[in-house]
Amino acid sequence: MRMTDESPLPSLPSLPSLPSRFVQVIASPSALFDVLRQRPAWGGAVLLGALLLLLGAGLTPPELLLNTMRERLLERGQVLPPGLEDRLGMIRVGGAVGASVAWVIMMGLSAGLVTVVFGLLLGHGGTLRQYLAVVSHAHLIAAASVVLILPLRMATQDAQVLLSLGSFAFFLEEGYLLRMLSLVDLFGLWGWMLVGLGVSRVGRKDAWVGAAMFLLLIPLAKAAVIAFFTA
Repeated sequence: MRMTDESPLPSLPSLPSLPSRFVQVIASPSALFDVLRQRPAWGGAVLLGALLLLLGAGLTPPELLLNTMRERLLERGQVLPPGLEDRLGMIRVGGAVGASVAWVIMMGLSAGLVTVVFGLLLGHGGTLRQYLAVVSHAHLIAAASVVLILPLRMATQDAQVLLSLGSFAFFLEEGYLLRMLSLVDLFGLWGWMLVGLGVSRVGRKDAWVGAAMFLLLIPLAKAAVIAFFTA
């Protein structure tokens, strides 16, 4: 009989349930990303994010949407087109489905960008699947905010209001800077900071603040461009 001294392969950590992962990304993200490095599950997180956006759209009162559309048109010197109220249900459904599809696409694009920058250019060695797992779980924070912020939107009668950096820049006068800061969602910033932590755990790096600061340039640049073209 031939004897071998091969040691057993180390077992992979168990993957927590999706609800547990949702709690962990808030309470103990570092431990979650350590698990996702070895068990890069992403499908459930992407689906949950899309469902949260659908839920937020479904809970938004139709009157709130109508009032927001009316206010935006008045700002441009236009009036609400006749018969728009009759098509509000179709607009709600289309907007909800469009937001969910856009969510899935953005998770893929964001994970691809992170893979190119950190996996290839900076040599962290992570795979697209690992980074997609990190991105999709980290941004559940932003997806959940669509539901959490509904009371604020109902109180302000604005279906597009965000809890943003601009919410605390009351000392600024109306202009480009305030407009840009008002587009920088705090929940989105939180999500990107978590992505910075996640990519560092994937690359087995102790320092993560530098990665987070770099990734925060993404929402800031996006807000800067939108604010410029919506002047």
